[in-house]
Amino acid sequence: MESQIIEKLLDRYFEAETTGEEEARLKNYFSSGEVAPHLQQYIPMFCYFDQAKTEKLDRKVAYTPHKNKLEPGRKKVYSWVAIAASIVIFLGVVIQQENQVSEFGTYEDPELAMQKTREALEMMSLYMNAGTEDLSYIEEFNNTKDKIVK
Repeated sequence: MESQIIEKLLDRYFEAETTGEEEARLKNYFSSGEVAPHLQQYIPMFCYFDQAKTEKLDRKVAYTPHKNKLEPGRKKVYSWVAIAASIVIFLGVVIQQENQVSEFGTYEDPELAMQKTREALEMMSLYMNAGTEDLSYIEEFNNTKDKIVK
């Protein structure tokens, strides 16, 4: 019987709905030594605070901040490496821009150019017309809606 009450209190505890008195009751139950076998997994959670209160640090801990300063010689090397890397990247971009071929697909024969242009425009027209077929359904829906709403 007691374990059922404790289980309900545990559920409320994990949902953060318990009062201070209910938490004290849980703490007393788990520190009593008469815990149901299926609830023994929660003993360390409730008895930890009593154990932690008795622990004390006997020695003094000295804090020494870590100095993360580079030697002056290494600082100069790092700055030169950064400058060299920037120059290499810049040269790579400039060389890449010069090597690009600007081919726009121009045609020497005007008749061939006209034929290719017509093909491209016909293909675009087919896709545009396929998209407008569905608009007739929307227009019919709007007309029906207007009749109903009036």
